[in-house]
Amino acid sequence: MQIIKSILLWLLGVVLGVAVLLGAVMAASYSFTTSGSAPDPAVQFGGQALEVNGSCWQVPLIGGLLDKAFYAPSTLSVQKLGVLYEAHPELTLPDWATGAQLTITADGMGDAYYFQGDLTQYAGFLYPANGEYKAQLTVWRLPEGMTDADFRWPSDGAVLRNAGLERPSRPTGCYQYSFRFTIQASAQLELSAERIAQGGVAALEISGMVGSETPVVETDLGSVQCVRSPAGWRCYIPAAYNASAGSHTLSVTVNGETLTTTLVVTAQNFGEAEAQPDPPAPEGASEEFRNVIWPLYEDKARDKMWQGAFLCPLENYTVLLDYGQTKVMGGARAGQSNSTLLYAVPGDAVRAPADGVVVAAQNLGLTGNTVVIDHGCGLRSYLYGLSAIRVQVGQTVSRGDAVGQVGETLTMDFKLGSKSINPWPLFQTSGGLFWREF
Repeated sequence: MQIIKSILLWLLGVVLGVAVLLGAVMAASYSFTTSGSAPDPAVQFGGQALEVNGSCWQVPLIGGLLDKAFYAPSTLSVQKLGVLYEAHPELTLPDWATGAQLTITADGMGDAYYFQGDLTQYAGFLYPANGEYKAQLTVWRLPEGMTDADFRWPSDGAVLRNAGLERPSRPTGCYQYSFRFTIQASAQLELSAERIAQGGVAALEISGMVGSETPVVETDLGSVQCVRSPAGWRCYIPAAYNASAGSHTLSVTVNGETLTTTLVVTAQNFGEAEAQPDPPAPEGASEEFRNVIWPLYEDKARDKMWQGAFLCPLENYTVLLDYGQTKVMGGARAGQSNSTLLYAVPGDAVRAPADGVVVAAQNLGLTGNTVVIDHGCGLRSYLYGLSAIRVQVGQTVSRGDAVGQVGETLTMDFKLGSKSINPWPLFQTSGGLFWREF
């Protein structure tokens, strides 16, 4: 019995010793763990460092078994950044950040806001105008598997059980920022190329402080319409086969200011080809064509629908008369072709060159069975002379979908507005239509 009693007393001493040791370690860990154990709050907006306005961090203790909390509630103070001369001030987060939530408002808006979202969403946000803005920002560092809704908001100095979601444990929590800034910026123009050949296309990006109203672009190269792009607005400038060689002024009215830039068109030798006269058109065919097709030239531009290279509408073909070639009839020149005439295998499928919406699908006296597909941004493909039509107006088609069948020949014509462009660069992913695709 005496031996058992001695063993029990020894075990009790060991337990007490371990408890004292753990308590000492716990006390030391608690006392040496300070708010400085949280990450460096190195956040920048528009190139300026932001000041922390509130925070809550849970710092691991004793190998990540417990957390010590440090809490500083947000105050009413607002950091003043002054005037920023860029239309989209960049938000830069430290490497440790796993997420952020940004809200941008203006004085007098109440609970309404211009923007609310994360960093990815902010990258696509366009400020509506120059002026004064206020922002609230929360930057998080959370372990994988935890969301900000799961985060506990304890009082300063509280000790909590660690979530146990990562090994080794790291500080978990967030910093909060409140700041004001004024934006004074202008719109900017950028061309995909300063020179294009006849038949080519140049993209024009309108970025900076572009506002919400659609810009107006004026040029002698044709009717141009703008659509929204990640940077602001985008439009495509056609240089038809017969566009005059030399400099062309592009005048852009955007957000109350007018900007200009210059695009140079260079001459292109398209060559000649023997051609046959068009058969006599039925009575009223020209007027019917004008009534059905011409209004499409001025239809409001849809958002961009194509991505990557276009398909030639026929898989098997021989070119009889190419875009821009001068027609030779009976030894005499008879003008240039604004379209491409393909000799085909009768019965082959006619394919949609790219994603789009069918805006015309009917038999016309002048062009036979006709299908027109709107690909967005004012770009449409016109397919004439099908033996059969397999789509209807309003139908959405994907690149490569069969829209009909071909007889012996097919005429294809790609237009930006009312101006025909060279189709072959479209099939090769070449030219302004594929610049910085979005």
